[in-house]
Amino acid sequence: MASIELKANTSVCPRCGAGLRCGMVAGDAECWCVQLPHVMPVPPAPSEQALPDSGAVSCFCPACLKQITDERHHQLSPARD
Repeated sequence: MASIELKANTSVCPRCGAGLRCGMVAGDAECWCVQLPHVMPVPPAPSEQALPDSGAVSCFCPACLKQITDERHHQLSPARD
């Protein structure tokens, strides 16, 4: 199984430009992002990557990732009458 190389600058959110710390890249046992609902793969699919044509994987800041997961969770939840 081939490993995915983290090439992107993970200190800046590609969506809003905020600074962040990715625990996965830093070698922590767990990253803060695992506390959020699992609505997209880590790393994201190529169509969802911040740098789609580079093959690089980038992290989102807590605020942007929370917004993305909230949007995905809403899309995946059945409509309520």
